[in-house]
Amino acid sequence: MVGRSDPEFSLVNERLLHAGYAFDLYTTTWVDSSGETFQRDIVRHRGAVAVVPLTEDEEHVLLVRQFRTPLDDWLLELPAGLRDKDGEAEIDTARRELEEEVGCVAETVEHLVTLVTAVGFTDEAISIFLARDLTWTKRQADGAEEKSMTVEKVPLAEVGAMIRNGEITDAKTVAGLLLVQQKLIS
Repeated sequence: MVGRSDPEFSLVNERLLHAGYAFDLYTTTWVDSSGETFQRDIVRHRGAVAVVPLTEDEEHVLLVRQFRTPLDDWLLELPAGLRDKDGEAEIDTARRELEEEVGCVAETVEHLVTLVTAVGFTDEAISIFLARDLTWTKRQADGAEEKSMTVEKVPLAEVGAMIRNGEITDAKTVAGLLLVQQKLIS
């Protein structure tokens, strides 16, 4: 769970509605400082990582085009994945996802930011990393979506236009790419 206790709002009851691989769904009851109770459904998420793989010339990033079932569409995204291995450090999850999805290992991996994704209904947090000094290996695709994904080398100078024209719509990807652009400028 992300966050900290707040004396103005207290969780008084939590009931599991669905237990899944990536997340669990709870119905919760809260009480505010005036004694009023209210209910909220909350998705409790394992957490995730995303990686901005930057090429040696620092002019391109490696993105994946992946089918996303909730949208019934193909999205151009940062390589990313769940924190689904107990005890694995975030940075190691980032390295693993980069190799699985892109087929690269990075000598240098740097944490950029941790973001919360949809604060109205989930505690999901995603940590975004910058990967540099890449070496090609073999993709370790797992699952139908990963097996069909493709890797695309995208000029970093074009990502702003790609975001504005709707070619890149995924929020973690937008945030990661803009952060890397800003980092390289400063």
